[in-house]
Amino acid sequence: MGIGTSTISPRRIGIVGASRTRQGLGPFLAGALASAGCRIAAVSGRSPDGAARAAGELAAKLGYPVGVASSPLELARQVDALVIAAPVAAHLGGMQAALTAGIPCLCEKPLVDPLDIEAALRLVTAFDRSGLLLVENCQWPYVLPALHTLYPHLVGRPIRRVAMGLGPGWPGPAMVADSLSHVLSVVQALVPMAESALPSNVRQTDAGPFATHNVLTFEVPGPANAVEVSLELVHQPQQPRKAWIEVDGCRIDRRLGPDYSHTFVADTGESLLVRDPLHQLVYGFAALLQAPNRERTHAIASDIRLRLRLYAAVFADLG
Repeated sequence: MGIGTSTISPRRIGIVGASRTRQGLGPFLAGALASAGCRIAAVSGRSPDGAARAAGELAAKLGYPVGVASSPLELARQVDALVIAAPVAAHLGGMQAALTAGIPCLCEKPLVDPLDIEAALRLVTAFDRSGLLLVENCQWPYVLPALHTLYPHLVGRPIRRVAMGLGPGWPGPAMVADSLSHVLSVVQALVPMAESALPSNVRQTDAGPFATHNVLTFEVPGPANAVEVSLELVHQPQQPRKAWIEVDGCRIDRRLGPDYSHTFVADTGESLLVRDPLHQLVYGFAALLQAPNRERTHAIASDIRLRLRLYAAVFADLG
């Protein structure tokens, strides 16, 4: 399930949407990439002023100059890999720029708006056929080893129920749009599914435009039985935000330390310090830039295709 975690020699990275506007992850991804041995070469943004401001802030933080490109395509032609941290409306264009330039890409979740799923599927397939790495920023599967350490009896057992709780920064339907990829990636890491698998019995408790608490439930086909999936969303504008994972009644809750350290606490009271899962994902992406693996790249593309189809089907059933 992991991509890898080794530190590598520098690779030049371009970031589309490097500012913290609208609670974006651009600065955090930049910091994680720098820690993984990459060099942030340049950025692009929605406006020249915004991009220049983000470049200046990153340069001050990283201790070296960061350039500014006028568009994602211009940026992609200057670097070894592209990271897309912009709002979802810019994701398709950013991925297309990376594909046109022939470079790997790490894209923030959700990969695209539900209405753009077919275009996204074509892009993912094009990346796959070109042997280019495409990764969606879904970091929660990296927490599952902690779950299995705290509840070792889960290992190897058929799974019947997967639940997750998150505290997204936006209320209403945006909570589901922003968080669904996370629980889907966790389910994929736990439950073997065919790439043609579809969800069933999709429902939610509050579809209102200003909902602050919503529980989304559905089922996916497992190898032996249908697996119940539940995603509980509680709107939390500020950090620290709620995050927990539960498998067949065994739950771990995240606790953030003052230094943003991640500790996961079991129902038994036992706890485990876990390396930031976002950093784990970024280090894995950086490792595959250094040592490309065609088989792993294909497997990741297959996972993304399934996740896109599940994502689109859930929204279609919600209406």
